[in-house]
Amino acid sequence: MKSLLETFLTLEQTALLSATLEAQTRASGTAEIPAVVSILKERKCRDVLDAGTGEGSFLLEVARRFRGTRFLGIDHNAFAIGRATARLRRRSIRNVRFETAFFDAAFDRKRRDAVLSRYTLQHSSRPADFVGAAFERLKRQGTFIAVESLEAYMDCHLADPVWEAYRAALLAVHAKIGSDGNIGKALGSLFRGAGFRNVQVGVVLTSPSTVGLERFTSVVLATTALAHTLFPRLFDRKLVRRMDRWLQDEDGIERRDPYIASAIASGIKP
Repeated sequence: MKSLLETFLTLEQTALLSATLEAQTRASGTAEIPAVVSILKERKCRDVLDAGTGEGSFLLEVARRFRGTRFLGIDHNAFAIGRATARLRRRSIRNVRFETAFFDAAFDRKRRDAVLSRYTLQHSSRPADFVGAAFERLKRQGTFIAVESLEAYMDCHLADPVWEAYRAALLAVHAKIGSDGNIGKALGSLFRGAGFRNVQVGVVLTSPSTVGLERFTSVVLATTALAHTLFPRLFDRKLVRRMDRWLQDEDGIERRDPYIASAIASGIKP
């Protein structure tokens, strides 16, 4: 069975998802983007495919820091690609283009230096096949990079029942839509099983202490709005109100330092 994000989202759903992805780029991207750019530069990648690019904010930030490389971002959601293309026009970044396409057997078989995916593998109903498809579309010594969620690792420096309720609700939403919020735990084995070597997996934390209170708050608010709008029974109004009050206690948030975890994996095709 396909996950929700493997089906066609409405314009309204895409707008909510895009707001969350943009907030994630501003917050979690603070650590994720330099890590991805560092891998691409170290391995001298000049032709990169981003499979599941969404509204494009993450790819554009990567491309802005790595001007000598060509980037193609694809997504099956035409509304999201429309947003990505509009963002590209405003930014005037010349080494990126976007295209509406599924990352499936019918997609361009050209082999590239690198394939990138961010928060995409977790929504794949067949993640091993997705990683295998990335392997097949790489040149020898090509690199696959995946950035994925680790929702089970969400925690606080000091225990906090509101943050625990937020994490539980997000995991319930993942289960409802058929995605795996903890796919980050499996990246090493998925990469190795597909044939990649020199597999490395790291974990980065997004918290008030690592990205700043404003960026942290914005990603939590955007995620809350998305989850409540799409699944009000799982992420109910009572929890939304609790989150609103919780986020207003800035001193308490900085003292507890809640964090969101994501995994960054890379592997080389021998």
